[in-house]
Amino acid sequence: MLYNLKMELKQSVVNIVFKLLLVEDDATLYQEIKERLTDWSYEVFGVTNFSNVMQDFTVVKPDLVIIDIQLPKFDGFHWCRMIRSYSNVPILFLSSRDHPSDMVMSMQLGADDFVQKPFHFDVLIAKIQAILRRVYNYNTEQVLFKTWNGAAVEYQKIQ
Repeated sequence: MLYNLKMELKQSVVNIVFKLLLVEDDATLYQEIKERLTDWSYEVFGVTNFSNVMQDFTVVKPDLVIIDIQLPKFDGFHWCRMIRSYSNVPILFLSSRDHPSDMVMSMQLGADDFVQKPFHFDVLIAKIQAILRRVYNYNTEQVLFKTWNGAAVEYQKIQ
């Protein structure tokens, strides 16, 4: 006896959502960056207390920190040192300071990159994507899997 089985396969897409902690004291710039990054499907969190950035860092548990150098209370270099003493999370400095020593200092303290203000948003996105791709080894292609009768099969890229 032959049975013609019709299998209905549903295709699903898994999206990776990265959490970013944006340490920026300029409220207008913070809001603009947050909106643009949210459009790119990043989950963006801000700092509620510039006297204790580490409190927000430990609550949010970000995948990437974007930090300005000139901040109220303590500068971004201080917070970079504090974060580095606690975590290896990637750090990207976003600052209007343009002296090479500021860029060198940020890298020596453990930052992964430096973007100078004013900046082109496409450059910021490209640098964020490059850092996340390198650190978390994710593919820019979306992972596809199929489900059938409650079972899921994940397809991986064959190399």
